Amino acid sequence: MSTATPSPGETEKTVSEQQDVSLAAGRTLFQSWLLIVLVFVAGMASLVVELAASRLLAPNFGSSLFVWASLIGLILLYLTVGYYVGGRLADRSPRPLPLYVITLLAALFIAIVPLIAQPILDWSLNLFATDSLNIFYGSLVSVLLLFAIPTVLLGCVSPFAIRLRVEQPGKVGRTAGQLYAISTAGCIVGTFLPVLVLLPTIGTAMTFFVSALLLALVSLVGIVISVKA
Repeated sequence: MSTATPSPGETEKTVSEQQDVSLAAGRTLFQSWLLIVLVFVAGMASLVVELAASRLLAPNFGSSLFVWASLIGLILLYLTVGYYVGGRLADRSPRPLPLYVITLLAALFIAIVPLIAQPILDWSLNLFATDSLNIFYGSLVSVLLLFAIPTVLLGCVSPFAIRLRVEQPGKVGRTAGQLYAISTAGCIVGTFLPVLVLLPTIGTAMTFFVSALLLALVSLVGIVISVKA
C-alpha cells in the first residue's frame, strides 16, 4: 500500500486556502463588532442631537414646554419613519454597505445643522408672533427643517442592523433584543455626555460636530471593510 505525498504546489495551495478562510473569518468577526459599535454610536448620536437641539432653539424660542413638546414629538416621529424605511431598505438590500452609507449621510447632515441653523431659526421666529402658541409653531417648523433628514436616517440603523445580524429564524427575538439594548445604552450615554461634558465644555456647535465626526468615522471604516469584503 502506498501513501500519496502532496506536491509542494498542492501544499502551498492548501496553506493559501487556509489563510484565506482565516482572513475571511477575521473580517466577518470584525464586521460583526463594527455593526454593534455603529448601533451604539447611532443611538448615542440621536440623543446628543436632541439635547443639543434644545440648546440651539433656546435663544430664539426659549425652553418652554411648547418647545420641548415640538422637539420631542417630531424627533419621535422622525425615528418612527426611520424604523419603517430602514426595515424596507434592509429587506431590499441586506448588505452592510448601504447601512454605512446611510449613517455617513446622517453624520454629514448632523454636521451641517449648526452651519444653517441661525438663518432658519431667525426666519421661523420672524414668521410667527411671540405668543406661546405661535412660538410652538415656530419651533415646530425649525425642528422640521433642521432635524428631519438626519434623525430619519439614524432611525434606519436598528432595523437594518437586526436584518444583517439575524442568521437563524429562531434567534430573531434574541438578536433584536440585544441590538435594541445596545442602542438604548448608546442613548443613555448620549443623554448624559452632552449635558455633563460636551455642551458646557465645547458648546452647542462643536457638540454637533463631535457627534457627527464619531458617526462618520465608524461609517467610513464600515464602508472600507464592506468594499474590500
